[in-house]
Order: sequence, then C-alpha cells, then structure tokens
Amino acid sequence: MKLRRSPTLEIGEKIKAASLDNKKLWSLSTPNLPSYNDTLSTDPSWGKLTHPAGMPELIEHTKSTLFNNWDHNEHEVIISAGAKSALFAILKTITNSQDSVLLPSPTWPSYFDICKVADCQPIEMPTHFSNGFNLDLTEIEQCFKENKFKVIIFSNPNNPAGIIYDSHLLSGLVQLSKKYGFYIVIDQSFSKIIFDEQKWSEATCEISDKLFIVDSFSKNFLLQGARVSATLVPKKLAENFTNIHQTILSSAPAPAQIMALNAVKNNLKMPSLIEQRKETKKFMESQNWDFINQVGSFYYFPKVKNYSELESKALKIGVLLLKGDVFGKDYKDHFRLCFARPLSELKIIFNQLDDVLNGK
Repeated sequence: MKLRRSPTLEIGEKIKAASLDNKKLWSLSTPNLPSYNDTLSTDPSWGKLTHPAGMPELIEHTKSTLFNNWDHNEHEVIISAGAKSALFAILKTITNSQDSVLLPSPTWPSYFDICKVADCQPIEMPTHFSNGFNLDLTEIEQCFKENKFKVIIFSNPNNPAGIIYDSHLLSGLVQLSKKYGFYIVIDQSFSKIIFDEQKWSEATCEISDKLFIVDSFSKNFLLQGARVSATLVPKKLAENFTNIHQTILSSAPAPAQIMALNAVKNNLKMPSLIEQRKETKKFMESQNWDFINQVGSFYYFPKVKNYSELESKALKIGVLLLKGDVFGKDYKDHFRLCFARPLSELKIIFNQLDDVLNGK
C-alpha cells in the first residue's frame, strides 16, 4: 500500500525547512496557534499507562464539555490518541474488507487516507458552492442504493467550508440510517470554535446505535501536538472499539490525557477569533472573491477566478496556499483560507498579498 503525505502537514514541513535556511514562509491555509504549555504542569503519573478507554476523570469532564449537546446515556465516551486513531478504530469496528465509505465533499483529506489504511473504499459525493455545500438527503439515499456504503463520515462544522449542518439534516440522516442500516460518523473537532452559537446548539439529533461522534482537544483546547480525542461510541460496540485502539496504541498517552484534563479544568480553550474572522471577510470582499460566510471552525473556502495565478503570486511573497482539490475533485478553483493566527500577522499577510495581487 502506498499513501500520499498529508497535504496539510506538508505545508508545516516546508515552513520549518525554510526556517532552517533563515527564510520566512507563511501559510494562509493552516493555523498558527498560541500555546498554553507553560500552564500545563507535569506529575509522576505521566509515565504510567491509563485505562484503555481513558482516564475516568477526563471522560467525565468530556461529557460536559465536548458532548454537552448530546444525550450520551446509550453511548460510552472513549479517549483515543487523536481523531485519526478514533476514526480508524471506528472503521475497523464496523466494516469488513473493501466496504464502501461515503465522504461528502469538500472534506478533510485524511478521511480518504484513513479509509484506505482501514481497507475500505472511499466514495466521494460532491456538494456544491451554489447550494452552500449543503448535504441533500435524497442524494445520500440514492448514493446508498447505488453503492451500499457501510458508513458516512463528515465533519460538523465542516472542514474546510465552515458550515454547520442543522438538526433537520442530522435527524433525516439518522432516519435513513435506520431504514438502510448504515452507520454515521460525525467529526465535530471544531465544536468550540463557533460563530453562531444558536445554530450550533441546534446541530444535534436523536441519538442512535448507528451513530458515532468524534471530538478533539487539538483545536478546541490548543493541544494539536498532544494527540488526544474523545468519541461517543454505541455501548454495544464500545468494547471492540477499545480493544482495537488498545491493540495499536495501548491507550491514549497519559501525558496527553493529563494535559487535556488540565486544559478543560482551567478552560484553556481557543481565544476569540472574531476580529481575525472580520479581517479575513473584509479582505476577501476587497479581492472580489466568492465565498460562503462560515459559522464554525477557523476556515473559509473561497472561490477565485484564477487559482494558479493567485498561488504563483502568493508564493513570490512567501505565502503558501492549499488548493481546494485536496478537499475534493470539484474544488480546483477554491482554496482553504485559515484565519487562526495573531491579528497583526494576518494583516501583514493580507497587506503583502494585496500589493502583489493588485500591482501596488
């Protein structure tokens, strides 16, 4: 099996390599997050394995923080070593070799790779800019009739489009899963980075034994390098999920779990990005780019008239972009624009980009 390198992580590698050569590169598609590491103290338990399902205290805190919108009485919360390992464990729990997995796009590119590693066949189902990238239940039903997929996976808020799928869509999807027997995996790794709280509070549905909810401390609590996440797993599948995760990783690393617990207790979450979001929207409007007004995550997914020209000019001033077709085959005219960085840094990038794009 041959897999591609992560296109998002590859940008970080390019920036680090440039830094070693005393060159400055910026990424306008990946975050530059602050760190609370100095606040997260260590203790002697860091060197010991935790329970395979995670630290009980962290599990309890997770229920009231990451999963407070969900009725989790019929599910177990299980801690894993990042969302990727959780998604892999889910697929190995519920699928057989070469089962199909439906991935509505635009979507996080790692879903495709995780499917392949789990010996599944990813099926892309494009959504459309003209329709706000909304999912269509009729189209999903038709796709099931044609492909008999075992599970559908999507992020909410969506990465990279930043839209939130509402309760009507989610409830309809649960009804379809009951009718046809497929599973649903909702990846809500940006659940604490929300710009429409009312809409997010309604982004829930009836809990189901066909439903998994994955969430992460990486973005929500600024612990991207710690690799720790939590998953709501149907009770009847929790033991097998835990055993699969335990087989490859024993448990999520104890240091990461302790950091996550301390971060939750001290409310060390993402600082406000409201001003960065405003600045980004203003810049896109000044460039006459088409975009959908995101309400979750820290991404926009603008559509531009000539992406190749934009990418070339941006690179001249040391700004790296991530092309939209990384997130799905139909999005070559888009790119992911990340505003999770200091406002002063964002303004510098936008000023330089404006100069090179408009010949100033």
